[in-house]
Amino acid sequence: MRDSVAASLDSLLRHRHFPQAVAVLSALVLISALAGGWQLDDYFQRATILGYGDSKPIQTFVQYIDRLHNLRQMDVGTLPWWGSPDLHQAFLRYASTLTMLLDYRLWPKHPALMHLHSLLWLSAAVLAAAFLYREVLGATWIAGLAALMYALDGAHAVPAAYLANRNALIACCFGFLSLLAFVRWRKLGHRRTRWLSVLMLALSLSAGEMGLATAAYLLSYALTVDRDGIRARLIRLLPHGGVLGAWALIYRLGNFGSQGSGFYLDPLHNPLGFAVSFCQRAAFLLMGQWTPIPAEMSMAYAPGTSVTLHMSVFSFAIAAIVAVLFIPLILRDRVARFWGLGALLSLIPIAAVGPENRLLGFVGLGSMALLAQLTQVVFARSSVASVPRVWKGFAWAATLILLLIHLIAAPLLGIARIAYQANVSSRMMRAMASVPSDPRIESQDLVQINPPDHIYLVTAIWAVKRLENLPMPRHLRALSSGGTLEVTRVGPRSLRVRFLGGFFPTAFSRFVRSQNDRFSPGQHFELPGLSIVVEVLDAQGDPEQVLYEFPVPLEDPSLRWMIWKDGAYVPWTPPAVGHTQRISAGRGIF
Repeated sequence: MRDSVAASLDSLLRHRHFPQAVAVLSALVLISALAGGWQLDDYFQRATILGYGDSKPIQTFVQYIDRLHNLRQMDVGTLPWWGSPDLHQAFLRYASTLTMLLDYRLWPKHPALMHLHSLLWLSAAVLAAAFLYREVLGATWIAGLAALMYALDGAHAVPAAYLANRNALIACCFGFLSLLAFVRWRKLGHRRTRWLSVLMLALSLSAGEMGLATAAYLLSYALTVDRDGIRARLIRLLPHGGVLGAWALIYRLGNFGSQGSGFYLDPLHNPLGFAVSFCQRAAFLLMGQWTPIPAEMSMAYAPGTSVTLHMSVFSFAIAAIVAVLFIPLILRDRVARFWGLGALLSLIPIAAVGPENRLLGFVGLGSMALLAQLTQVVFARSSVASVPRVWKGFAWAATLILLLIHLIAAPLLGIARIAYQANVSSRMMRAMASVPSDPRIESQDLVQINPPDHIYLVTAIWAVKRLENLPMPRHLRALSSGGTLEVTRVGPRSLRVRFLGGFFPTAFSRFVRSQNDRFSPGQHFELPGLSIVVEVLDAQGDPEQVLYEFPVPLEDPSLRWMIWKDGAYVPWTPPAVGHTQRISAGRGIF
């Protein structure tokens, strides 16, 4: 009976149409994405594509351009006063942008069809991965198992349900096709597949920076699987190197990249800062790849807290366990070395962003192949004598747990992640609905005491109100990035705020200001209708006490005061002169 079941599974995983089956399966598992609507950054991008703001539709992924642009945003309030004036975020993702422009040309009012478009890209990426597994591992059950686990990987959930993140699916799809064409060229010698590989690399890079991981796998294949001397192997990659060089030149001349943010790190502008952050971010990403705990949990708490420390220790422990588990396999098998080195190198480009599972498309490619190969080594009878007995006992238990995670838990976690993403977006829209839209607001400054998230709870006000053709506040004025506050009325027109929970209470709250952009005691910021003085710094060099002064009494009708409470903005009345009010930290939308 056991042998017949094994034979049936073997036959299924080897079936010549299995790649197409898992491609369809990947979309069916995440079919709930069709009901997701527009979410989070989708509103910003939709506003840009529909012509609001000062950016062209093709610049959907260009958020912060230069100092003058940033200062204008600070005046309006879509960028907070503490944002870096030199903040720059411009991403080279024109291929992905064109797919979004196509959506808005064909079905601009039907997000379900846009999500269907994303699911088709997911299926295409999984299909390419399945054919790549079969090309490298042969038409074996090992290749089929790797394809099945990759199709069910929960890391696909957010890119499938989040239109703003479709670029990850497109970059993976073209990247996998580039690898597939390269491997076939090396096996069969057809020159056209070599140049097809070069073209697909270019398309992957044009879809998003994640496409750099394609080069990581190409280099890994040349170093571990390909034959001949090392010099000959590298020479074969020269056309791909030419594409990379051209992309880097365009990136530099086009002023693409990111700087001034504590969330995005640019290895070229800040190589030392990136190197320092890489190990920790890579460990969190490996935690997200191999366990049910998503990598983005690392950003839910402020750096230095006990919870963050424990999670950091846990992530490094997971990385160590993964290393112990796979190193014996990698040492004895050059194909495993290809997958392992490719997955490891593909961590480099995505570590430039705060750790999130949605970035793991390329890491998962090599990881699932390694797990499938490990399954063969651990459970196949023919391999029992070829591995150390002590390691085999540990590997048997670990492999069983990982198979349960990636075959059973992963798709369920992906479905749950889609539901969570939709709930987060609905909480954002509830917050937007609580922002006043009466005609008076157009002549008022909306002063928000404690928004726990500036991007999605302050900046989003502009995008949502514009898209719904609702009146906008004259200015948006956030006084903090959340956390526990102590607010003292020191004069008819002045408030002094102490940040008891730290000025940046979470890692994500540093999105618009890098740790390297230091504050100084007495530093002064001047905005229309508001003067800010940083009076005291804390031990981290962040504001601990700030004085806010308005040109009119705080009770003046030109000021609309609101406080974040129970997931919405509610009216707030400033205390009397000389009185202090303590405001506890409120939970944000995440």
